[in-house]
Amino acid sequence: MTTPVPKDRPEPQPEHRWAVGIGILIVLALYFVIPQYEQPLPRWIVPSIGALMLVPQVILNPTRFVNERSWSRWLSIILGAILVLVNQVTIVLVIRDLIAGDVTGPEVLLSAALVWLSNVIAFAFVFWELDLGGPFARRLHGARQSVGMDFRFPQHDGAPGNKDWEPGFFDYAYFSLSNMMAFSPTDVMPLTTRAKALMGYQAFTGFVLLALVISRAINILH
Repeated sequence: MTTPVPKDRPEPQPEHRWAVGIGILIVLALYFVIPQYEQPLPRWIVPSIGALMLVPQVILNPTRFVNERSWSRWLSIILGAILVLVNQVTIVLVIRDLIAGDVTGPEVLLSAALVWLSNVIAFAFVFWELDLGGPFARRLHGARQSVGMDFRFPQHDGAPGNKDWEPGFFDYAYFSLSNMMAFSPTDVMPLTTRAKALMGYQAFTGFVLLALVISRAINILH
């Protein structure tokens, strides 16, 4: 059913689709670029599944997220889980080639960079769907006070101009990127166990990839 908006409060501005749409399209396109031997499935399967899951959601919300159904919520959750899980297997395969040295240096370094980028966007999508029940529930005024939040942004610290501010997909993409680079929270703090577990695991994969890429690059230079 459609998520209701309290009648005693003004209706918040729904989030636009463009940011998350571009992010998901980039991830799906990367599966056609990452070498097949670095992927656990034929390279067309994940993009095809992702496209099939996106079509009904785009029909439901072509420009802004103004409607939510139980099936659309579950489709988004399943899509996020697929992207993250498949990406983790791809990371393992890239790490294997980085350690074994069976693949040419430039090729495996490019694969590592592509899978690193896809990991940033995939986790950003999961964070975006996880926090406060997703983009629809998050836009309800008062929801942040009545439901435990997973992430606390600097804008939530009481500045008068940010009273009704809620993060969009780009905000989650930014702190997903910073978590993969800094290996720790920067300006966004995880508050729940599931948020800490996801951010901790993402930071660990980012650290392992970066350490192995630097090591392989040094070997290539020498």
